[in-house]
Amino acid sequence: MNDTDSRPRRSLVVVLLDGVLRLVAAVHSGATPTPKVREAGGRRGAGRYLLVAGVLAALAGTAVLVVILVRAPDGGTPPPDRAAALPGPQSPAAAPSVAVTTTPTVPGTTATPGATTTAPTTVTTAPAPSLTSKVPITENAPVPLTASYRTSSVTAGLLGYRMTVSVANPGKAAKDGWTVTVMLPRSTLRVSGVDGATAAQDGPVWTFTPDTTTALVPAGGAVELAFEVHGATLINAAPQDCRVDGNPCGD
Repeated sequence: MNDTDSRPRRSLVVVLLDGVLRLVAAVHSGATPTPKVREAGGRRGAGRYLLVAGVLAALAGTAVLVVILVRAPDGGTPPPDRAAALPGPQSPAAAPSVAVTTTPTVPGTTATPGATTTAPTTVTTAPAPSLTSKVPITENAPVPLTASYRTSSVTAGLLGYRMTVSVANPGKAAKDGWTVTVMLPRSTLRVSGVDGATAAQDGPVWTFTPDTTTALVPAGGAVELAFEVHGATLINAAPQDCRVDGNPCGD
């Protein structure tokens, strides 16, 4: 093989420096010029000074050229290493650093981000009405009717008994219309001889509605209805329940 192919390739800077060194060596090793007869009054060694000045100028120019080539972007830069361009194991990317800023807290206080302090709101609530308060009753307001009853035997109770119901109005206004219900112990007991009302049976329950003479109950007054109960009235024949407009009758 040719030896020239194996020698490394020299850069431009190395070539220039090599040329300068060869120039300096040639100056020092050159033949001494033949002395000439100098004229009277001439300077001695003027030729040698000129030679030295030329060498220095060459050195200065070479140095300036080297500096320019070194500072150039691509001047004198060795070729990139091909091995470095080959893919190799990649080092893991460093995790980004996070700057943590701590805020000193004052003892006894707690900082809440985004919290907004609002002034306390005073809410005044009206007192709830008492359940035991009584609604004032006007003079013309209707008042529930009351009722009471009594019984009297007919022929010593062998053939039945008579029952009288008194419907009273404690209010200050007259009341028109009412309903009285009487429940007997058995549905086999019969009602007859009704005065002041009309009767209707539903099993053991009898319903009485007023006629024209007892429909209107005056304020502070009362009306009466009466009827007879017949059947097996000797044992357990007394009324089981009595009501006026749904309210229990008194004794």
